Amino acid sequence: MKGKNLYLFVWLFSFAIMLCRPFHLFAQEAQEIKGTVLDAQTQSPIPGVTVMIKGSKTGAATDAKGQFSIRATATDILVFSFIGYDKAEQAAGSGKHIYISLQPSKTTLNETVVIGYGTVKKSSVTAAVAKVENTNLDQMPAGRPEAALVGRLAGVNISQARSQPGQAPNIRIRGAGSISAGNEPLVVIDGVPGGNLGNINMNDVQSIEVLKDASSAAIYGSRAAGGVIMVTMKKGVAGKTKFNFNGYAGLSKAIVHNDWITGQEYYDYAVKFQNREYTWAGGDPTIPVWGDPRRPASYQVNDTIISPNPVIWQDAVLSTAPIQSYNLSASGGTDKVTYYVAGTYKDEKGTLRNTWFKTYGLRANVDVKASKVVELGFMLTPSYSKLRSPSVDIANFSKYPSFVQTRRADGSYPKARDYWGAVVSGQLNPLATLDGTENFSSTFANISDMYLKLNLAKGLSLRSSVGTNIAYNTIDNYQTSWGNAAGSTGSQRKSSTINVINENVLSYNTTFRGGHDLAAIAGMSLQRNWGEASGIYAVTGSFNNDIIHTLSNATINAAASTFTKSSWGLVSYFSRVNYAYKDKYLVSASIRTDGSSRFGPNSKWGYFPSASLAWRVKQEEFMQDIRAISDLKLRASYGVTGNFNIGDFAYLGKMKDALYSPNNSTVKGQAQGNYGNPDLTWEKTAGIDLGFELGVLDNRINLNFDYYSKKTKDLLYEVSVPITTGFTTGLSNIGSVSNKGIELELTTRNLVGKFNWSTSFNFSKNVNKVEDLGDVKERIVTDQFGMSWILRVGEPMFSYYGYKTTGVFQNANQIANTPALGNTKPGQPIIFDRDGNKTINSDDKMILGNFQPKAIFGMVNNFSWKSFDLSIAMQASVGARIYNFENEYYSGTLLGAMRRSLVENQWWSEASPGNGKTPAISLNNIASWGATDVLVEDASFLALRNINFGYRIPESFTSKLRMNSCRVYFSVSNALILTKKGFHGYNPEGYTNGEIGGVNSKPGYNTGSEPLNRSYALGFNFNF
Repeated sequence: MKGKNLYLFVWLFSFAIMLCRPFHLFAQEAQEIKGTVLDAQTQSPIPGVTVMIKGSKTGAATDAKGQFSIRATATDILVFSFIGYDKAEQAAGSGKHIYISLQPSKTTLNETVVIGYGTVKKSSVTAAVAKVENTNLDQMPAGRPEAALVGRLAGVNISQARSQPGQAPNIRIRGAGSISAGNEPLVVIDGVPGGNLGNINMNDVQSIEVLKDASSAAIYGSRAAGGVIMVTMKKGVAGKTKFNFNGYAGLSKAIVHNDWITGQEYYDYAVKFQNREYTWAGGDPTIPVWGDPRRPASYQVNDTIISPNPVIWQDAVLSTAPIQSYNLSASGGTDKVTYYVAGTYKDEKGTLRNTWFKTYGLRANVDVKASKVVELGFMLTPSYSKLRSPSVDIANFSKYPSFVQTRRADGSYPKARDYWGAVVSGQLNPLATLDGTENFSSTFANISDMYLKLNLAKGLSLRSSVGTNIAYNTIDNYQTSWGNAAGSTGSQRKSSTINVINENVLSYNTTFRGGHDLAAIAGMSLQRNWGEASGIYAVTGSFNNDIIHTLSNATINAAASTFTKSSWGLVSYFSRVNYAYKDKYLVSASIRTDGSSRFGPNSKWGYFPSASLAWRVKQEEFMQDIRAISDLKLRASYGVTGNFNIGDFAYLGKMKDALYSPNNSTVKGQAQGNYGNPDLTWEKTAGIDLGFELGVLDNRINLNFDYYSKKTKDLLYEVSVPITTGFTTGLSNIGSVSNKGIELELTTRNLVGKFNWSTSFNFSKNVNKVEDLGDVKERIVTDQFGMSWILRVGEPMFSYYGYKTTGVFQNANQIANTPALGNTKPGQPIIFDRDGNKTINSDDKMILGNFQPKAIFGMVNNFSWKSFDLSIAMQASVGARIYNFENEYYSGTLLGAMRRSLVENQWWSEASPGNGKTPAISLNNIASWGATDVLVEDASFLALRNINFGYRIPESFTSKLRMNSCRVYFSVSNALILTKKGFHGYNPEGYTNGEIGGVNSKPGYNTGSEPLNRSYALGFNFNF
């Protein structure tokens, strides 16, 4: 976080406040006042707005371009009103043309919310559903749509673990509940389930709803345990064809470390390190460090490493990278046919050398009202993307010694051992690896849907649709003979997936006398998925030359090559009933049953019910006199969802290759590879939600609060099986995990008028706990360097498990009088004797924290004044911890790159003890500190995720260019990142081995995630 970034933030904020200073113009005679009314968020003109002179009956209305004309004096107050927007007032003034922006009402009771297989009024929602409208979210320099949503939704944690171009973030809705079956939400794009957010463009998105509780998500049954993300894409509106262009170009710059040690100081620390190692080995550190045969070569230091031109390899492999994105759409139609067509091109260069991501996308939908009875339409979203990515983590480059130059005069790449022999790493020059590796991934994907809707009677309709979700991916890899230490190598992997779904939904909506409203659906769904994958690999070193990179130039490694084919199917029946009495008492209930080919013959069907209630207290007679309260609703819900993401045919004993030796010759055959379980069934998550929604002061302040508790049981979990089966473990349904928490969303309209200021704040706290593990109380997986991850009943999933340190041993006498691990030496950590028995062993290990945050926060402030607007989005996370093993690389252990913050506080000798808390970091004594809290760091942070500053160009200018409107904007992403003191990583959310994917998972383990990028973009958005 450099100071200039903070200054930029303060300047933008101060500039916005400065702009709110009002001024007045006066005139006395009536004159013709012309103006334009725009949506404050989208800057689109609003037709049909009523314009009245306050206190009179004189009025007018805006036309299709949002323009109006009215005779008024300069002191007259004009009142603007339109359904779905807040009223606004403005003095007529004496200007030739005035502009007024109407704010969409944040609490409009008639606002619709998308839920599974339908929509409901916001006032009628009985479950926990969050909604984000696309208001300038497409004008942020974000590589993927998810990045634009960060910090905007309570209970939805979107974290960017990797900062490579095109990399998908992790999304967790109300915590993780599964050990082996995944915790990702189901994505539904325009009604087609199973979509990928990476295949859509934010420019084409109308809104995103998140079904957070089990009640709202239960309509999707066996796939909804991780929550559901509903994406509604833009559609055409009857009228003349409207074109919209949105484009931006800018730069990304990595947020990097600036405490690297080079030159003489690097040499001095290298000498300290070698002397410390030599002392531990029983040597005499007073012997000269170079050229004296009494000191073994492995403990010497060559003074040639005092480079006059040191290289900071972090800076050598990173650079400022250009980004650009362009989208053009056309929409319109008649009262019979409407359409929306859009094309997108996005090019994101990576800040890491030779990385980039390009995307080409199309979007088209057509809706036809053939008659009063028949409606039909289709949707297509094809996209093609190509990615070039590195083969290893950035730490493999950043840790390289600073005395090695980037290239020789002849263009070749020097290595560390060219300078210092075998004492240092034998790794290749980082530029050789990056320049000599071609790792390309190409993906073609398409989501499509065709539907036919029959309006059978008043309120009764039948909708039948066929949707497809296809993806073809090819990964080509080639490493040159000079870019790979083992020699040239290459491979090609291909995969394809075709998913087809047919859904048939019968809907009925009616209103009875006396204030009874009923909405019901009944439907069935048939889904089938086919997939195949293949991999062809070359024998390393077999390429004839580095000119031809295809596999035809090499010998194929037949033993390593693979081909797989698989499929699954899902049959579903579902129904839901929504009932409301006088829009005051609301009830919703649903049931879904799914049958899946993935589960055993004894348990193929699962049942997922839900029910929810709401009471709109404000509608009661006794509340009418309490004017301060604008709206009050109480909610309660219960539901059950499932998880079937275990892979195909997991219940079967599948075959695998096996070698045997008849007649003393090796033969490849087939044998059963896993223990089958015909009773294998769904993971089920049952959850309750209690909440209320409160609006006060004419809905200037809105507060939503939810308490939830959900429990996932029948976990798909590897358990021990009798050895007589021929296997040691098998997949079964055992154990449970719970998540409990609270969510708060506060929305305020602080200032309304000429200067508008609104704030949206959210807070989420989740407590994750392992409730049951079957016949055992805990399960531990230990990394090769000593740290363990534990599943223990009563604790969060996969907590860090190791020794707590209390200081550093200074000398042998202290070791002799203090409980310690065997073979402890001065400089190694003092271990906390947890059980107080004066002995340090595995019984003294304890939980050292967890990768999951204890609480997350988000806040968005929106300002507007006349033609200017400013949006500031912030995010914070508290309590997460990372096992930051990357620190070891920069602590001197490999005589590679060193960071001052990681070496100056270390123990070097009794005379140079550092800060007394940081032990000596060495690979030779890794057993003494690898299993401790030394590398477990607090990853709490506060981030200024986005600043978007815009200016709407006056119509007097845009009209000459035949534009309806034009907005110019400047956007900054990751403008400021503040981390806890003592955190040394590039990214507080970054990790390289950090997802939950089975009992041996090690979430939060970081060996070298990329730096976050700060992106600056200048863009234009215009309509014509």
